[in-house]
Amino acid sequence: MKCPKCRGRMYSEKFYDFVRSFEAWKCCSCGEVIDPTILANRARNNNTFLG
Repeated sequence: MKCPKCRGRMYSEKFYDFVRSFEAWKCCSCGEVIDPTILANRARNNNTFLG
């Protein structure tokens, strides 16, 4: 998978919260983290009409 920010290589990493753990993609170059929640929020925000 390629990073949408810098086109670098991404790898799967496990993250831990106070309540749960989850898997997400992290970029080796820029550190961008992507999971299903982040993608849903970005898609929702991109459809917002300003003006």
